[in-house]
Amino acid sequence: MDIAGLVLFGLPLYLFGGEEVFLPVPLAFAITTVLAIASYFPFLRMAGGSMNRYMTAMLLGMFIRMLFIGISVVVVFVFTELHQISFTVALLFSYICKSAYETYILTR
Repeated sequence: MDIAGLVLFGLPLYLFGGEEVFLPVPLAFAITTVLAIASYFPFLRMAGGSMNRYMTAMLLGMFIRMLFIGISVVVVFVFTELHQISFTVALLFSYICKSAYETYILTR
């Protein structure tokens, strides 16, 4: 999914905006990949039980994801000189795509 996103989203950014605008895109995709993996583990541990266990896993995964996204945005904005708009748009794009895919996987 990240490779397709880099081709569809990153390549036009690189061609029109240059390297400065492109560099935050792989970083945003990597952050959302780590978040998807981190939020998947509560589902593995709590799946197969009651609806309360499922809802707990869903809310715990969402909390972990929101916490890491907040921390990563603060770190990138405060401690780096990366292009902030490019990073934010790539992070949102990747987050929405991976959330949709994760929802598909969980409902399957």
